[in-house]
Amino acid sequence: MSWLYYNLIPMSSMPIAPENELRLSDRLKTKIIQSIDAAGGWISFNRFMEFALYDADFGYYSGSLRKFGEEGDFVTASEISIFFAKSLCIQFKEIFQSLDKNIIEIGAGSGKFALEVIQSLEADSESIDHYFILEISQLLRKQQYDLLIEHLPSNLFNKVQWINEIPKKYEGIIFCNELLDAFPIDLIKKTLGNYFQKGVGVENSEFIWKDKLIDDLSVYDQVNLESLPDNYLIEHSIHIKNWINQINQSFSKGILLIIDYGFNDKEYFHDQRAQGTLMCHFKHYAHDNPLIHLGIQDITSHVNFSYVAREASKLGLHIKGFISQANFLINCGILDLLEKVNIEDRALYMKSVSEIQKLLSPAEMGDLFKVMAIEKNIDIDFIGLKNNNKVTKL
Repeated sequence: MSWLYYNLIPMSSMPIAPENELRLSDRLKTKIIQSIDAAGGWISFNRFMEFALYDADFGYYSGSLRKFGEEGDFVTASEISIFFAKSLCIQFKEIFQSLDKNIIEIGAGSGKFALEVIQSLEADSESIDHYFILEISQLLRKQQYDLLIEHLPSNLFNKVQWINEIPKKYEGIIFCNELLDAFPIDLIKKTLGNYFQKGVGVENSEFIWKDKLIDDLSVYDQVNLESLPDNYLIEHSIHIKNWINQINQSFSKGILLIIDYGFNDKEYFHDQRAQGTLMCHFKHYAHDNPLIHLGIQDITSHVNFSYVAREASKLGLHIKGFISQANFLINCGILDLLEKVNIEDRALYMKSVSEIQKLLSPAEMGDLFKVMAIEKNIDIDFIGLKNNNKVTKL
């Protein structure tokens, strides 16, 4: 869940983790070593990543350490600027002309996006019926609750509800920003015509990479593995299929809006990504070693949006759009919002320009991040897709 993927640094330049964080990490490390020993000396990277991010006691997203903002490990678009939420609200208002005024946000982070959406819609006399937050982290739930109850009047706070699953026959918008990149993955490598699943073992009380020959390739349906060149590594997002299926089963009518960093098939399997896209984020530094700092660093991989589209289409869902974040926000009118900022207030105006540049610049979030719109039992014209929709490129 981070966009600073390209700021790779040598391991020698990594910040030093505080002692209290290292103690937490060591406890998770011990837990994973015990699991590896119980499994005969090897676990899949998917299982390892599940431990590192989602272990109930010490996982990164379950733990008590700050994750977002300057004091955390990364920033998201909603942490950068209120213009992100305000632009999305323009799209939400258009959707609400044809749909119940309900929003589910999956993985709401600090709660800042939810707060700004509720406030912005209310300011535009577009009061929502419900704002549901599906959040697995109890700590983040508390942070979201504290933020929202502090800044929302009771009549608006009462519209917020934390849920454990999408309600049956749900009608409305489902929104997620930087969610799919944190799904645990399998690592598959082709070497000398053979296919191996990369996993994790233990040697001298340290984690090591350990490969296992794959007998059945059919379970890896994200790509035709036999078409890959030799010495090519891919991430297989084994949870995406189930995630899409669960949403489809609960969804009665509405829009699924996904924002994340990633590519279509052609870009995802480019020669430049022959060693995959796996990345770790620690104190705003990016590196490629997930076997260290267990539970105190983020682990991510880029999303293959073509695979998401194929799985959704198999279920009868309609892929309405696939577009860069920059083009989506521009279509929604983010530059018009900038024009409303008082240019006489130079400090505020320059701050606003800087924030919007981060959201739109190809060198920052603008091109790497994509927006995918998926419809069920509805057909809506999206203002955010009016220009430069690349859905035919999936």
